[in-house]
Order: sequence, then C-alpha cells, then structure tokens
Amino acid sequence: MEWNKLLDLIRQQLVIDLSLILTVTFFMAIISRKLFRWLSGHQLPPWLISLLRAVGKASPLLILIYGGLYAIETILRHVSRLMAPESIANARHIFLAGSLCWLILRWKSAFIAGLNRRLQAAHEPLLDNAAILALNKLSSIVVITVTGLLILDLTGVPVSTLLAFGGVGGLAISWAAKDVVANFFGGLMIYVNRPFGTGDWIKSPNKNFEGVVEEIGWYRTQIRTFERRPTYIPNAMITDAIIENPGRMYNRRIMADIGLRYQDLDKIKAVITDIRQMLRQHPDIDQEQALFVHFAEYGAYSVNINIYTFTKTTNWEKSREIRQDILLRIADIVRNHQADFAFPTQNLLLNRAPTD
Repeated sequence: MEWNKLLDLIRQQLVIDLSLILTVTFFMAIISRKLFRWLSGHQLPPWLISLLRAVGKASPLLILIYGGLYAIETILRHVSRLMAPESIANARHIFLAGSLCWLILRWKSAFIAGLNRRLQAAHEPLLDNAAILALNKLSSIVVITVTGLLILDLTGVPVSTLLAFGGVGGLAISWAAKDVVANFFGGLMIYVNRPFGTGDWIKSPNKNFEGVVEEIGWYRTQIRTFERRPTYIPNAMITDAIIENPGRMYNRRIMADIGLRYQDLDKIKAVITDIRQMLRQHPDIDQEQALFVHFAEYGAYSVNINIYTFTKTTNWEKSREIRQDILLRIADIVRNHQADFAFPTQNLLLNRAPTD
C-alpha cells in the first residue's frame, strides 16, 4: 500500500515537473519569436540587426528542442534508476553548445554580409575584401575550435591531457602533414601582409606564374592566366615567391625609341623639342612624373630618339589608347619637319677593276 502511495506521489511530481517544463519552454519560444519581431521594426545598430537576423528565426525551434531534452531527462529521473539520465543531460549540454556555435556562425555570416554591403557603398572603405575574408575565416576557426574543446570536456574527455598529447603527437602529425601546415600558414601570411587581394594582377619572376587572383584560400590561391586558364598555386610557394603587383601601380609607363634617317640629322633637335612640348601639353600624361625626350644613339641605319613618360591612368586598355595617340602625334611632328622614319638599309661601295 505504501509502495502504491509512493508511486502516486512520483507520478504527481512528474506531471507537475513536466507541465512546468513544457509550459515554460512553450512560452519562452513564443516570447522570443515576438521579441525578435518587435525589435526588427526599430532602428538598431548594424551589429544588433545582424544578430536578430541570425537568431530570430532559429531561436524558437532551438528552445523547443532544448526543453524537450530537459523533459526527457526529467522523465528518466522519476521513472527508473536503471537508465542513466546523465547521458540525456550531457546530450542537452552538447546540444546547447552546438546551438550556440551555430547561432554565432550565422550571426558572423550575417554581420560579414552587412559589412560588405556598407563597404561597397562607402567611398573610402577602411577594409578591403582580403581583410574581410581573413576576419571571416579566422573567426570561424576560433568559434569551431572553442566549441569542439567544450564538447570534448562535456563528454568526459580530459582536455588538458588531450592538449598535452597534442604537444608530443603534434610533432609527428606536423611532419606527416608538413605541406598542409606550410600552405595553411602561407595563407595566413597572405591575409596578414596582404601583398595582393582578389582581383589583383600579380606575377612572379622567380616562380614563373602570372595572372589575376580569383580566390585566396587557406591551402592554395587560384589565379586566372591571360590565356584564361585557371592555375592553382600552393600558398607555401607564394611565401617564397617574389611578387610583383602591377595592379597597385600609380601610373603606366610609355617608353619608345623613334628612329629617323641619317639625312634628317639636322632636323632632330627641332623634332625633339616639339615632341617634348607635345607631351608637356598632353592631358593624359602625368606631369609630376619623369618625362624624357632625348637623342639616344647613332644606330646602324638610324638616329634614335628615346621617349620616356608616364600616363595618369593605370587602366591597361586606356593606357594603350594613350600610347597610340602619342605615337600618331609623333608621326605628324616628324612629317611636319620634312623628316621621315628610317628602315633597314645598306650602302654598297663597288670598286671597278682597272681597264687596260
């Protein structure tokens, strides 16, 4: 009889506990949903808006799942002592840690997306795409690593022992995966030093690659050559490479040699003066950079004028149009002075044999 009364008390307490847990869980899910909807209609800081977008839709479902796990744990504690409710408690804690990790990653993604939109709208952005990409990947690694260590600790794995083992076993692992580690830290150095970014034209004289950067990964960097072929370069190779970044130049250089005929030698000074004046007045030539027009040398069949100057633009196509315009103007100047361009010629001296 007393055993039956005890069972009745246990059942009553179980019903009360379950009712309380489910009621609180249900109302918390409803309140969180309405709270996020209410906050979304107000003017808030950008970081808070991204947080609401990341957490708002997922939080009611996560609350219901967490409450369900807590209810299962409560049932096991009341019904039977043969089943270990600690396993459900651990599962509940692991679920909470994983949910927080997932929500933080969602928040980070929403924040990065909003940051990209604001930087694209800004006239003078403080960060470039490479810095944002580095921030995104580094923060993901930190969040996932911390969550993994926390889950290991919740499952009973001694984290301190694991870290100590990692110090010894890490040597063997590093040796076996030295290329992976070298490429990973090579990618990290690219993000820190930022010798180039996505969209930059780069070339390496000592590693013999050239192209436009399409993607900077943790293991390799993808470039597109001028033959439109994708090329994948391990980051460890880039750390040892001499990198030229023509995309960050301030000007584009125009350097040309103009060869006139030897019979126009008396006109060369006037031609040089007019070419120099033309370049000084050209609207697309940067007058703050070096500008040289000089009689350079006596060639095999021509007298050569060297032209050395810089355009204001760094755009390749535009600079080629400027170069074309300058060369055509030089042609007009040469003809205006009744001179002409030289072409390969040979003079033959024939000695006649004496006649009897």
